[in-house]
Amino acid sequence: MRVYECELCRDSGVIFNLEKNVGYVCSCQERKKLKRLLKSYNISDEFVHKNFGNFTLKGMDKRVVNAYMIAKEYSDGLVDRVKRGEGLRGAPWMGLLGTSGCGKTHLVTAAAYPLIELGVLPMFFNWVQSFTEWFAYYNKPEEAYKVDEIRQRIYNCDILIVDDICKESQKDTWIKEFYGIVDYRYRKQLPIIYTSEYFYQLVGFLSKATAGRLFEKTKNPETGKMYLAKMLLAENEDPLALDYRFRDIF
Repeated sequence: MRVYECELCRDSGVIFNLEKNVGYVCSCQERKKLKRLLKSYNISDEFVHKNFGNFTLKGMDKRVVNAYMIAKEYSDGLVDRVKRGEGLRGAPWMGLLGTSGCGKTHLVTAAAYPLIELGVLPMFFNWVQSFTEWFAYYNKPEEAYKVDEIRQRIYNCDILIVDDICKESQKDTWIKEFYGIVDYRYRKQLPIIYTSEYFYQLVGFLSKATAGRLFEKTKNPETGKMYLAKMLLAENEDPLALDYRFRDIF
């Protein structure tokens, strides 16, 4: 028995009214269009299910709670800008730094999702996966043009989310490319939301210039507010202390 994604139109995209002898475009087409659009910005289905409402705060460490508050305030500020018609150019950046499993990706996703509902599509860039897939086009002569095509989209999207900066690899080619991304968006005043497991180490991994721009732009020049949250472990602290994946196991 065939299973349809949409039972109303049986995936035909059209609903027929036999009595009136007319056809209507099914509402599923708008959903599918949005899904295709989100996919083009590397936004997965999982992305739309991560929000502030389902981020657990009960019993969480104060460092995580503080990161939540920073992300929520930042998100509300972006939404207000869009609703006022100001756009995002000139908005401060946001960085969430912390150990694996502390909720960084969930929070940056939650911060950006309300923008989608306002018609602003963030571009999601995972350090390892996105760089690997992007640079693979260098080895495909017939698709090599996509390298610069992707670069221009990353440079000029309304808001860029970079997840897990320097995770697992600090390849020279990636570092050089990332400097170009950060520097371009820095000069054009286009915001970046980013996460990383590292803090001061980013200066050594990336360069003083790149890390400096990432940190500097998290400060709102008008209010002095810093949108930089640190969920970092102290020396000799339990490595699982902030990892939500283990909170109900031990």
